[in-house]
Amino acid sequence: LTGLLAISIRYITYQVHLMDTKYHQWNNDEWHIDLISSPAYPIRFINAQHYHRYGSANNKNNNHVVLSLLRKFAVTPALDKVLSLMKQADTENIVPKILCNTDAQTNLSHRVQEFYTDIQHSQTLTYTGKIFLYATSYMSLTNHYGLLQLGMKHQVQQQQINEPVFIASLPRTGSTILHRTMSLDTSRFRHFDLADMVVPLPHPIPRWDTEGQKQKVKEANKLFQTIQWIYPGFKECLETMHGFRPSEAEEDLGWYDTGLGHVYMDPLMKLYPEYRQKKLNETIESKEVARYRYAWLSMILKIYQYTDQVTFDERKHTEGRAFLRQHPRPTTKIPWLLKDPNHSAYLPQLLEEFPNAKLIFIHRHPGEVVPSLAKLFVIFTSVDVIPGAVGTSAKEWGEESVKRMEYYSSGLVDFTREQNNNHNSSSNDQSSSSSSSPYSFPSNSTSRIDLSFAQVRWDVPGAIEKIYKQLYPNQPPPSNTAKRAFQAYLEQNEREKHGNQRRSLEDFHLSKDDVAFREYNDMFLGS
Repeated sequence: LTGLLAISIRYITYQVHLMDTKYHQWNNDEWHIDLISSPAYPIRFINAQHYHRYGSANNKNNNHVVLSLLRKFAVTPALDKVLSLMKQADTENIVPKILCNTDAQTNLSHRVQEFYTDIQHSQTLTYTGKIFLYATSYMSLTNHYGLLQLGMKHQVQQQQINEPVFIASLPRTGSTILHRTMSLDTSRFRHFDLADMVVPLPHPIPRWDTEGQKQKVKEANKLFQTIQWIYPGFKECLETMHGFRPSEAEEDLGWYDTGLGHVYMDPLMKLYPEYRQKKLNETIESKEVARYRYAWLSMILKIYQYTDQVTFDERKHTEGRAFLRQHPRPTTKIPWLLKDPNHSAYLPQLLEEFPNAKLIFIHRHPGEVVPSLAKLFVIFTSVDVIPGAVGTSAKEWGEESVKRMEYYSSGLVDFTREQNNNHNSSSNDQSSSSSSSPYSFPSNSTSRIDLSFAQVRWDVPGAIEKIYKQLYPNQPPPSNTAKRAFQAYLEQNEREKHGNQRRSLEDFHLSKDDVAFREYNDMFLGS
């Protein structure tokens, strides 16, 4: 028996070697990822053993036992607990109905079931890749329960969201560096760090509580250390495209993870072959799901505003004047600064929930955006996919990135055209105000500003000053304190300091005609 076990282990070890060779050969032929990361050896051993046992990851008789156990003992109980709370919330009539009524309950159950089915049937993900992705559903549902409990207070729902600012640019346009730099001006904006979204519970941290935020970052770092053990070198590889840093501002799409019952962006990348077989209105990219997401985000903002005020009063009562000298009273007049490239496809739905929002757009030639976006997708998914499986080739990623760019850019073009038409109609109507469409383009209004990628790339502080001047004409420019914070951050994060991945249209089998996007270019780039 010992001899047979030794032979089996040696054989699987050899299979790991073969899979590693294929992985790196696929990278050389297709992905061209610099600093490519591989899962830790125990993870690769499990995947090799599973591959050897079934002969192929695509074997339809492959019953994923671990997924079934996760579903039965973790995800389903967590889902049932959330659904019970949603029924209570619907009865109490405190939170918006879109978040808790019968339709919301049915939709949540359906999403969680579809997530499981898509993962189970995926021919792209490795054995462990399926486990890790599905496990996020339990985390999402657990956070959903805790956050919905916090939102079920009259005082929370009475909070007013004051002119939130959304950086709603297309992806890969410099929006991250703009967002993270602007967020340093805490006298003008409030924001969420990645740590807030990764570990929101048991207690949200007030925006003014710097010590509490540092502790939250430590908690998030423990989770990231686990990820680093599973995927050694993955963090450094991601830094060459988009660094995930717990102590810095991050895209608000992280909050959708807590609202949908599973992660939001991961399946759009790792399960895109399955998603492309469905109609758009049957997926998490539907307009109805967008309305739900924005209602959920609104509740999150209100929870944190309420937390700011209540925690301040509690600390003031217990710590007295010493506390007041260190912390000014929080106010709802400081707007939220939020960012997500997906906003560009859902601008009407965003404004339904936040009608007084201010919008920031950065424009870059699609011929530069698409290969950059495709490269980010390739890197993000590489550690969890089977090289050569459906959806993993450079050509397929190029096609998927073009489709995604079409979705984002057409959303922005259609929104702007509609706003321009409304503006022109109002201007021609003597009984209407010519300022009735503040989101038209080009715009000098205090509700919308459009910048070029070059403006942000070469002069972030200058771009920020331009934003302040147009969106807040009656307020001063950034303070000297804010400017010093901007400069220090930009020096620490110089462009390409963490490396820069090679990418081109040719790498993804695309031509200039494939990424012409003439309507977008004509409208925003004048070419």
